[in-house]
Amino acid sequence: MRKYTLPYLLLPLSFVAILGAGCQQQTDEEKTIASTHPKLEERLQRDSLRGPDTLEQNPEIYERYRLRMDAYQSDEAFRVQEAYRGRLAPLDEASHTDARQFRTALQEGLKQGVNFAGRYTVVTVGCGTTCQEHYVVDRQNGKVLDKLQSSTGAQFSPDSRLFIVNPPDSSHNYVECPYCEPAAYVLEEGKFRKLPQGQ
Repeated sequence: MRKYTLPYLLLPLSFVAILGAGCQQQTDEEKTIASTHPKLEERLQRDSLRGPDTLEQNPEIYERYRLRMDAYQSDEAFRVQEAYRGRLAPLDEASHTDARQFRTALQEGLKQGVNFAGRYTVVTVGCGTTCQEHYVVDRQNGKVLDKLQSSTGAQFSPDSRLFIVNPPDSSHNYVECPYCEPAAYVLEEGKFRKLPQGQ
């Protein structure tokens, strides 16, 4: 029978100990900042999306935006009481710096008639990939009053002064597309005012 001396027995054990320490060090280095801050980790798990933002997979953020917009849409303060029924004025090209540049698109869009806030026509003009500009034209005098830009469209109606940019949609991934975030505006005295995010 072969005899082993103590130094030879200790050599394999010390090698295993060194390997184990190396693995432990790598594990510590791989820790994220979130894992060392429990509150941050909890918030990231709640608010972050790592896959397609569908209603079935990640309903929380979609529902947050949808419910916020629902609250605005049900607010009677934005309701138009009386609609304009007079002659619809043609485009006043001198009323806005973009009016001449987009004359054809604006004139074509005005054929829709009143489609916003009782007396206005919203004309949407493309401005590139995932980019739309929405011009508001007063149909009493033909003046272009204001415009808003969106990435995924807009929602508005003839009987309300509420204008929603990037309406909530369960197919959007709001983490990968932060400029797709919904926002609500109200038309006041010919200008849009952005409504608070937290209502």
